[in-house]
Amino acid sequence: MTHFIDQRQALSPHFTLKEFTRSEAANKHQLYNVPREESEIANLRALALKVLEPAREILNKPLIITSGFRCGTLNRLIGGAAQSQHMYGEAADFIVRGLSMFDAAITLAAQDSLPFDQLIYEIRVRQEQRPLEWLHVSHKRLGGNRHEVLTVYVDNDQRETQKGILSMNEFNTMENNHAA
Repeated sequence: MTHFIDQRQALSPHFTLKEFTRSEAANKHQLYNVPREESEIANLRALALKVLEPAREILNKPLIITSGFRCGTLNRLIGGAAQSQHMYGEAADFIVRGLSMFDAAITLAAQDSLPFDQLIYEIRVRQEQRPLEWLHVSHKRLGGNRHEVLTVYVDNDQRETQKGILSMNEFNTMENNHAA
């Protein structure tokens, strides 16, 4: 039996469940992209309270969730990782208004007290358009958080992952060095 989930419910002072379930792809394909398990909502609440609220305070800027919870069907549809933490309510992608994503990534990565599992600065280069940039952060409510910091750079469907936070220029320099 499915019970009603109020998406307006606050998960923390600045984040609601609706922000974590909003998805154009889910709407387009008429998917019910709402957590079905109480544990998934508990995971989202822990992510919001323990990582996103402190990140918002550290950066002194609002965080805009671009991808939060994903049902399994939505995750497969958009090409998410098979075991994506998004499906368990343990991850969110976001942008920061009024701050470069690189600066936000550097600042948050330096916070030893921020209990994230992964912080990933993601850059997707698109032909003849501005690159898309966002941050992915995850948090395990139950279990150890690795405090892993990565940069993922995608260009023409070529994906490269490096430890730490690297700028787009650093990736371009690495690519040129590999080609030489």
